[in-house]
Amino acid sequence: MFIISSSASKRKRGGPGGLNKVCAISPELQTVVGETAMSRTQIVKQLWAYIRQNNLQDPDDKRKIICNDELRIVFGTDSTDMFKMNKLLAKHITPLDPKDQPSEAKKVKAATAAPQQMPTINQNQPYVVVSDALAKFLGVEGTVPHDDALKYLWDYIKANQLEDPASASILCDSSLQELFGCESIPASGLSDLLAHHFIQRT
Repeated sequence: MFIISSSASKRKRGGPGGLNKVCAISPELQTVVGETAMSRTQIVKQLWAYIRQNNLQDPDDKRKIICNDELRIVFGTDSTDMFKMNKLLAKHITPLDPKDQPSEAKKVKAATAAPQQMPTINQNQPYVVVSDALAKFLGVEGTVPHDDALKYLWDYIKANQLEDPASASILCDSSLQELFGCESIPASGLSDLLAHHFIQRT
């Protein structure tokens, strides 16, 4: 039997990073998510919960969000969509230095400080030309960062509770049926189906 030392295990796991890194939240966004510091993943999850709780999705197209007074202050617009929303969040989220995270007082101080502009995408990430159907679904002109397309698709699926844990599949609503041409798809096959809508890299 092989025994893995605790130090080796810790090195393998590492600390939180990327979407799981704790970020300071602007005062405007705090009124919506109710916290001064959270990971980006938690922020997006809490934001979608707020949107559903307040019935802010357009009933004719659930990809679109109708802003109430609080969201209008955060996003600076009367309406947005799931693709643009993630970019609009950038100016309200500031990654915290790990040494600042344990202290709640420091979190509050960082959150109330003037937020710094955070890059919305990885500059090394390739753009792809997408099909007309995917461009319509995402609300873009025709090109999108490669990794963001899948991320925003999952945001939409989770926001509209389209996952079926019992069968590890995704139940397609009318928008996904229009995109993929089927009523359900295996969750593990989502990336492959999405790849059919990538025409070329730019």
